[in-house]
Amino acid sequence: MIKYLAQAGPTHPKHGGGRLTSANAQFPIHPLLSFIVHYSIVIPTIFLVHDLFFIPKAASSVDLAQYEETIHRQTVISRFLFTYTIILFTTRCASSFNAGRLRQHAVTYELTWLCNSTLLMGSITFGVFDDGAATNWLFRRRPLIATACCIGVSIDQVLWYVDLVGYMVSGKFPVGVMKYLTWPQTLWIDRLTCTHHLWTMPLFIYASNNELGFDSFKLSVCIVTIKVCLSRWLTPHCIQAFKSKDGGGNGAAETKSDPQIHRYLNVNLCHELWRDITFSFLQISHDKPPGWLYLWRLLWRWQLFNYLVFVGILSPLSRIGFASLL
Repeated sequence: MIKYLAQAGPTHPKHGGGRLTSANAQFPIHPLLSFIVHYSIVIPTIFLVHDLFFIPKAASSVDLAQYEETIHRQTVISRFLFTYTIILFTTRCASSFNAGRLRQHAVTYELTWLCNSTLLMGSITFGVFDDGAATNWLFRRRPLIATACCIGVSIDQVLWYVDLVGYMVSGKFPVGVMKYLTWPQTLWIDRLTCTHHLWTMPLFIYASNNELGFDSFKLSVCIVTIKVCLSRWLTPHCIQAFKSKDGGGNGAAETKSDPQIHRYLNVNLCHELWRDITFSFLQISHDKPPGWLYLWRLLWRWQLFNYLVFVGILSPLSRIGFASLL
């Protein structure tokens, strides 16, 4: 089972790759198992790390009125996040039924992106299932995890604002994190359900109703590391199909712009820097490093950029009472 779960490269049939024939087609069992294994490891591991190493602020030090307002705010927002997450997951899966074999396999892998996980983790840890009795360990309110997930995606989502403004002004994406919306493989439902990249950070800051402490950043380091390593193990760099019998020559690379033949994944940047980001000083796989070295290069840079966003943007906004300004 462990060997089967490990990704086996772009052309392997279990990922949806290989020759495009009905005989070669496989039900997307591996993507489904990868999704289940990914979240079955991520959720309890992060909860355990939180409970073992991060002590929440004592209730006696919090103003009762503010505490009750925060609980109410988080409950309402957690219900919104849960509803939005269900809509995102179900509509993207439903859209794959008639979108070809590669999309059918890819969509479940793509649901493990950290930006999507942040929505799910936020809904749970802001208390969508918490009845106040704290009897269920899995569904206990843990807002620190929600804000840590928010910090984990912060550099990406700040760059979304840069790309959005740049595109509105010049018609081009200055960074490239949004450019995938123009790819042929991106369906209209993906574009419709991508708006959370723009509102996750302000919404989570509003829900926290408190200053973001350094514990949030420290926990985010753990979250990003776990997510990236799991994605490296479970998901291929891309899915590549071909029409020729041997898969060689022009058959294997008929065109990367055809989503029926090639689908880019690179979930959580676990194989390379996002391909639309072309700044030379950010390239970390130009020398084709071994996996462990690439992950080291990626993770320390990712954490550094998240730290800069945390210190320079998120923490100051929460400190000056950003919630009251909305």
